[in-house]
Amino acid sequence: MIDRGWMPVDAVVVDGRPGLLWMQMADVSFTEPFFQQTVDRVRAEHPERAERFTEFDALLKLDNVLPRVEPAGFIFHSSRCGSTVLANACRALNDSIVLSEPYAVDKLVARFITDADDPVKETLYSVFLRAVVNALAQHEGDRRVFIKFSCCSVSQLQRIRRIWPRVGWVFLYRDPVETIVSNVSNPPSWLLDEDHRVLAHITGASPAQVAQMSLEELCARSIGRFFTIAHTLANDNSMLLNYNQLSLPAISSILKFFNVRASAEELEKIATVTRIYSKHVSAAREFVPDADAKQKVASDHMRDMAERWAMQPYALLEQNHELQ
Repeated sequence: MIDRGWMPVDAVVVDGRPGLLWMQMADVSFTEPFFQQTVDRVRAEHPERAERFTEFDALLKLDNVLPRVEPAGFIFHSSRCGSTVLANACRALNDSIVLSEPYAVDKLVARFITDADDPVKETLYSVFLRAVVNALAQHEGDRRVFIKFSCCSVSQLQRIRRIWPRVGWVFLYRDPVETIVSNVSNPPSWLLDEDHRVLAHITGASPAQVAQMSLEELCARSIGRFFTIAHTLANDNSMLLNYNQLSLPAISSILKFFNVRASAEELEKIATVTRIYSKHVSAAREFVPDADAKQKVASDHMRDMAERWAMQPYALLEQNHELQ
């Protein structure tokens, strides 16, 4: 039986049955930059802790008895552009939890893409996604829940907004040349995904074409598409923020947009977390600005791909930002 305190930590298939992997997390503090890092820590520290697999009917039964929690805000991003800094700032607030790219959420969002031609499945995945987020949001003692989605989830922003129409969302982005340099020098898993259907959907290419693309082109086309979607869907319930404007005053403005009035103590905690490297689990590495360094090492091919696929939608985002 799945009850309170159990959280869905992954969406998996067991013996041909799709469902969720659950872990008892009632006593866990979510201090790491990413949800999966917290799961990995719990597994390492408590190898005896039980995990359970259930099909999705158990999720729906649990959802029927759980109180409905409306997320305080959504964080979307175009990859390597400061979203983890913002997530860490939200985490520094009292009585708040940040669910940063949980596998169960990311995989369900991806199913909107892989099963996009089946309206029945789309409806089911919408129900499952809402229920998964609600189950994750039940962490005891936390009254505000922020969700940070993976960058590929931007492709499904319209569907996600349809599920949570009242939740405000922020989209962070960055000069595409700098993002391409970062992703090519240290490729993230989404760019290396051997199931090319998600990236094919994002880029408008076929899976076979995706398999033949250079990382530079694949990254440029993907982030260009993310920019276009955010520009198209931006409204009064959203904020756009360029990485080069990410600062303590900007974070304070975003928190106000999320209807959070941070205290002086909370702002001091936020100032502290913004001075360290955002993805470092131990919080021991100091943040060093790297925009100039990335621009200097960008190859001609990187610049060509950025110009071809991402610079125009980037310019449109900048125009949208100026109008906010």
